[in-house]
Amino acid sequence: MKELSDEEIKQRMHVLKVLCILTFIGSGLSAISAVSMFMMIDYVRNFYEQGMFDMLADSFDLESFRSMIYVNKTYFLVNGLLALGSVYGAYLMWNLRKTGFHVYTISQIFLLILPQLYFSGFPFPVFELLLSGVFVFLYSRSLSLMN
Repeated sequence: MKELSDEEIKQRMHVLKVLCILTFIGSGLSAISAVSMFMMIDYVRNFYEQGMFDMLADSFDLESFRSMIYVNKTYFLVNGLLALGSVYGAYLMWNLRKTGFHVYTISQIFLLILPQLYFSGFPFPVFELLLSGVFVFLYSRSLSLMN
Protein backbone atom coordinates (compact mmCIF):
# COMPACT_ATOMS: atom_id res chain seq x y z
CA MET A 1 0.00 0.00 0.00
CA LYS A 2 1.39 3.42 -0.91
CA GLU A 3 2.28 5.96 1.74
CA LEU A 4 -0.07 8.96 2.00
CA SER A 5 1.36 12.44 1.53
CA ASP A 6 0.82 15.10 4.19
CA GLU A 7 -1.69 16.82 1.91
CA GLU A 8 -3.68 13.60 1.42
CA ILE A 9 -3.72 13.02 5.17
CA LYS A 10 -5.00 16.56 5.80
CA GLN A 11 -7.69 16.15 3.16
CA ARG A 12 -8.83 12.79 4.55
CA MET A 13 -8.84 14.19 8.09
CA HIS A 14 -11.03 17.06 6.90
CA VAL A 15 -13.46 14.66 5.17
CA LEU A 16 -13.51 12.44 8.27
CA LYS A 17 -14.38 15.38 10.52
CA VAL A 18 -17.16 16.57 8.19
CA LEU A 19 -18.63 13.05 8.03
CA CYS A 20 -18.49 12.71 11.81
CA ILE A 21 -20.22 16.07 12.32
CA LEU A 22 -22.94 15.11 9.84
CA THR A 23 -23.38 11.79 11.66
CA PHE A 24 -23.53 13.52 15.05
CA ILE A 25 -26.29 15.78 13.73
CA GLY A 26 -28.30 13.26 11.68
CA SER A 27 -28.05 10.20 13.89
CA GLY A 28 -28.18 12.30 17.05
CA LEU A 29 -31.49 13.87 15.99
CA SER A 30 -32.78 10.44 14.93
CA ALA A 31 -31.91 9.02 18.33
CA ILE A 32 -33.66 11.88 20.14
CA SER A 33 -36.71 11.53 17.90
CA ALA A 34 -36.96 7.75 18.29
CA VAL A 35 -36.50 7.77 22.06
CA SER A 36 -39.03 10.62 22.35
CA MET A 37 -41.53 8.58 20.32
CA PHE A 38 -40.87 5.55 22.52
CA MET A 39 -41.73 7.62 25.61
CA MET A 40 -44.71 9.48 24.11
CA ILE A 41 -46.30 6.97 21.73
CA ASP A 42 -49.16 6.22 24.11
CA TYR A 43 -50.14 9.92 24.08
CA VAL A 44 -49.92 10.07 20.28
CA ARG A 45 -52.14 6.97 20.01
CA ASN A 46 -54.65 8.53 22.40
CA PHE A 47 -54.73 11.77 20.36
CA TYR A 48 -55.24 9.74 17.18
CA GLU A 49 -58.12 7.79 18.72
CA GLN A 50 -59.75 11.07 19.80
CA GLY A 51 -59.66 12.26 16.18
CA MET A 52 -57.13 15.02 16.68
CA PHE A 53 -55.35 14.16 13.44
CA ASP A 54 -58.50 14.03 11.27
CA MET A 55 -57.89 17.58 10.02
CA LEU A 56 -54.76 16.26 8.27
CA ALA A 57 -56.65 13.61 6.28
CA ASP A 58 -56.63 15.63 3.03
CA SER A 59 -52.90 16.31 3.00
CA PHE A 60 -51.55 13.38 4.98
CA ASP A 61 -51.64 9.60 4.52
CA LEU A 62 -53.42 8.73 7.76
CA GLU A 63 -53.28 4.99 7.03
CA SER A 64 -49.48 5.05 6.95
CA PHE A 65 -49.48 7.23 10.04
CA ARG A 66 -51.81 4.76 11.76
CA SER A 67 -49.52 1.81 10.97
CA MET A 68 -46.56 3.80 12.30
CA ILE A 69 -48.15 4.71 15.62
CA TYR A 70 -49.57 1.24 16.25
CA VAL A 71 -46.28 -0.56 15.67
CA ASN A 72 -44.82 -2.30 18.71
CA LYS A 73 -43.26 0.53 20.72
CA THR A 74 -39.97 -1.36 21.03
CA TYR A 75 -39.38 -0.37 17.39
CA PHE A 76 -38.71 3.20 18.52
CA LEU A 77 -36.43 2.10 21.35
CA VAL A 78 -34.36 -0.20 19.11
CA ASN A 79 -34.23 2.50 16.41
CA GLY A 80 -32.99 5.02 18.97
CA LEU A 81 -30.35 2.66 20.33
CA LEU A 82 -29.08 1.89 16.83
CA ALA A 83 -28.91 5.61 16.03
CA LEU A 84 -26.91 6.07 19.24
CA GLY A 85 -24.67 3.25 18.02
CA SER A 86 -24.01 5.28 14.86
CA VAL A 87 -23.19 8.34 16.96
CA TYR A 88 -20.86 6.30 19.15
CA GLY A 89 -19.14 4.85 16.08
CA ALA A 90 -18.62 8.36 14.71
CA TYR A 91 -17.27 9.47 18.10
CA LEU A 92 -14.73 6.64 18.03
CA MET A 93 -13.73 7.53 14.46
CA TRP A 94 -13.42 11.19 15.47
CA ASN A 95 -10.87 9.89 17.98
CA LEU A 96 -9.22 7.86 15.16
CA ARG A 97 -10.34 4.44 16.41
CA LYS A 98 -11.00 1.83 13.69
CA THR A 99 -13.50 0.12 15.97
CA GLY A 100 -15.79 3.08 15.37
CA PHE A 101 -16.05 2.22 11.68
CA HIS A 102 -17.31 -1.26 12.54
CA VAL A 103 -19.75 0.02 15.19
CA TYR A 104 -21.08 2.62 12.74
CA THR A 105 -21.40 0.16 9.84
CA ILE A 106 -23.16 -2.52 11.90
CA SER A 107 -25.56 0.07 13.33
CA GLN A 108 -26.39 1.30 9.81
CA ILE A 109 -27.01 -2.24 8.54
CA PHE A 110 -29.41 -2.96 11.40
CA LEU A 111 -31.14 0.40 10.87
CA LEU A 112 -31.84 -0.68 7.27
CA ILE A 113 -33.20 -4.06 8.38
CA LEU A 114 -35.25 -2.83 11.36
CA PRO A 115 -38.32 -1.51 9.47
CA GLN A 116 -38.54 -4.79 7.55
CA LEU A 117 -38.88 -6.64 10.86
CA TYR A 118 -41.61 -4.43 12.31
CA PHE A 119 -43.72 -3.41 9.28
CA SER A 120 -45.24 -5.91 6.89
CA GLY A 121 -45.10 -4.85 3.27
CA PHE A 122 -42.71 -1.98 4.01
CA PRO A 123 -40.82 -1.03 0.82
CA PHE A 124 -37.07 -1.53 0.92
CA PRO A 125 -35.40 1.76 1.92
CA VAL A 126 -33.40 2.39 -1.26
CA PHE A 127 -32.56 6.03 -0.46
CA GLU A 128 -31.41 5.12 3.06
CA LEU A 129 -29.30 2.30 1.62
CA LEU A 130 -27.61 4.69 -0.82
CA LEU A 131 -27.01 7.32 1.86
CA SER A 132 -25.60 4.79 4.32
CA GLY A 133 -23.49 3.26 1.55
CA VAL A 134 -21.97 6.63 0.67
CA PHE A 135 -21.14 7.35 4.33
CA VAL A 136 -19.64 3.88 4.89
CA PHE A 137 -17.57 4.22 1.70
CA LEU A 138 -16.30 7.67 2.66
CA TYR A 139 -15.55 6.57 6.22
CA SER A 140 -13.67 3.55 4.85
CA ARG A 141 -11.41 5.90 2.89
CA SER A 142 -10.17 7.25 6.25
CA LEU A 143 -9.45 3.87 7.84
CA SER A 144 -5.74 4.20 7.07
CA LEU A 145 -5.63 7.20 9.44
CA MET A 146 -7.11 5.26 12.34
CA ASN A 147 -5.56 2.95 14.93
